[in-house]
Amino acid sequence: MKEYIDKTFMMNPLGEYFKWLKCKVTYQVRYWGKHFRIGYLSTIDNSSFGRYNIIGSHCVVSNCTLGDFSYINSYSYILYTTIGRYCSIGPNVKMAPGKHPTSVFVSTHPVTFNNQGNLLKNYCTEQKFKNHQSVTLGNDVWIGANAIIIDGINIANGAVIAANSVVVKDVGAYEVVGGNPAKLIKKRFDDVQIKYLQETAWWNNDEAWVQSNISRFWNIEDFMEPTKVEHVKAV
Repeated sequence: MKEYIDKTFMMNPLGEYFKWLKCKVTYQVRYWGKHFRIGYLSTIDNSSFGRYNIIGSHCVVSNCTLGDFSYINSYSYILYTTIGRYCSIGPNVKMAPGKHPTSVFVSTHPVTFNNQGNLLKNYCTEQKFKNHQSVTLGNDVWIGANAIIIDGINIANGAVIAANSVVVKDVGAYEVVGGNPAKLIKKRFDDVQIKYLQETAWWNNDEAWVQSNISRFWNIEDFMEPTKVEHVKAV
């Protein structure tokens, strides 16, 4: 029988600190000049970032992409996720945490269908079930604290996920959803306003444009240009 070493015997606060320090230095040097910050004891693997990204403390971020200005709050566990620009991820959020088969396969236990490296023993020598599917967030999405976004979900631009929600199906543009399972509560704006925001895609403008127009962001009616609104209504 194969011998397994319990690596937790070797773990200690100093070792964990230096592991985090290596990760922090590696990524912040790689994105030097883009104002990237990694919080205490967070781990990052195989991920890419834009400008002004912040990862809070004690986070796990793996196989992810973050657009400009998007941030992840502390104690979040984000896997296999593409995140657009200006997204706000609250604390203790879980995205693409993994899945197990619930039909066809006799057992839900991964030792019977996958050769995962995090298990002490496997009956399988190959992967028979894909236990991770990518999650996609659009731009300007807000995910509230303690939310869980299951694998394979798409969340469109401007959506809001209420705290403590479990999202099991796609969320449309500028929808506010909540609950377990998450259901539509309301839309943030009316259809004309949503169409305008989708067409103008303000998040693609440069920082100078956002800065010079910041007062327009405080009210949707101020944000919408009259000539553009007429065009949207006519389409």
